[in-house]
Amino acid sequence: MAVKEKESIIDYMKATLHEWKLILQRVEKPDKIEYIQAAKVIWLAILLVGSVAYVIHFVATSLLTG
Repeated sequence: MAVKEKESIIDYMKATLHEWKLILQRVEKPDKIEYIQAAKVIWLAILLVGSVAYVIHFVATSLLTG
């Protein structure tokens, strides 16, 4: 690996860490209401994806087995 390539990788990593640091300085911890609302949306998405997967599996199984 060339020296220039190592430096560019290190510079890229430093820039990325700097950007992450700036992001973490700006974000705030969600309050209880926001946390509960996000949890509801996540559970709804999980149930929706699971239901769709179950229906697809059921249809595929019934078509393939008879």
